[in-house]
Amino acid sequence: MRRMKKGIIISTTMLLIVVILASMLWVLTPRFAPGPARPAARSLADDLPRSNEVPLSSHRAFSSAAVTNATTYEPWGIAFDYVHGFVWLAEPGCEPTPKCQTKMQGAISQYALADGSFIQDFQEPVGYSSPLFLAVDAAGNVWFTQPDSDAIGEFVPQNQSWQQWPVRKGSAPYDLTFDTQGNLWFTEFAANRIGFFNPRTQTLVETAIPTPDSQPYGITLDRGGNVWFTENRDGLGQIGSFTPAASGAVKITEHAVNAIRPHLIVTDSGGNIWYSDGFSGHIGKFDPRSGHSTIFHVYFGACTPASCTGTHISGIAADSQGRIWFTDSLSQRIGYLIPASGQVVARTLKYANAHPNDGLAVDREGRVWFTEQFAHTLTMWPASAV
Repeated sequence: MRRMKKGIIISTTMLLIVVILASMLWVLTPRFAPGPARPAARSLADDLPRSNEVPLSSHRAFSSAAVTNATTYEPWGIAFDYVHGFVWLAEPGCEPTPKCQTKMQGAISQYALADGSFIQDFQEPVGYSSPLFLAVDAAGNVWFTQPDSDAIGEFVPQNQSWQQWPVRKGSAPYDLTFDTQGNLWFTEFAANRIGFFNPRTQTLVETAIPTPDSQPYGITLDRGGNVWFTENRDGLGQIGSFTPAASGAVKITEHAVNAIRPHLIVTDSGGNIWYSDGFSGHIGKFDPRSGHSTIFHVYFGACTPASCTGTHISGIAADSQGRIWFTDSLSQRIGYLIPASGQVVARTLKYANAHPNDGLAVDREGRVWFTEQFAHTLTMWPASAV
């Protein structure tokens, strides 16, 4: 009995000690008002508009090492997306003259602007045909011409969607460029017209060129916002220009130039207009202020007044130092002209039938990008590689 009472006393004593300690702990512990609930975790990608994407150039160093990538099909036009850091390449997979002999689906391929590395190919959907030239809009969407199906198209990289709009049947839309208002202008090689397309309203306007059968080919925008284009008919010797209008209705002015068959066209920082002249082995310069044109020989093989053997000056581009770059698809050369001295610096490619054609562009870092049509490659060179 005593042992039982003793056990009860001990248990009661221990319980009291626990209660006293718990009470002291409650008194000594600080008490705070409850804070706001932790917000739910949110992905940085949620509702992120494309315009807020960080350009690759801001976190990836530009490379000056030459690089060559194989393409899936025969390559053609090149365009840069400086906002998102990409190089886009059209791969029609054929030799357009002005259309391909066989209608086929081509591809648009994506490369890193920083170092030229290949990213991925985007195969055209059913109902599309060989993309030839490219232009990138302010949002990074890629626009392209399809001479085989008489259409212009748009590829949206963000959701990998495609859309196309028919133009005049049999027109063979070729080169294209955007004006300062975001409207698209393009040449219609077989219809002798300049096309206009407003992406916002989807308005299409086609303006006839005054000279019949002029075969408009290359097109570009100068620093004043004017559009220039070449007239590629053999022996015609003309280029054209106009001031863009929001309505798409324009008045075209034609300019006689010292050229046999102007091909592609570009403007330099001084406002001069430059054009490649195909089989003549020349590059031409037109001064809009004086109306005077000048030719520069960039091929020194066998020539007659009408043409040269073994040359076709195809692509043309101007760099920040005023050099005029060119491709020669028949002599397999990449080079540049120094206008002040007339000096030509060129390099012959290793592949005997590389056929560097209309795919030529110089980026803001002064690096040269060009295609080799029959070698199925896209190459990036620093200027020092020539």
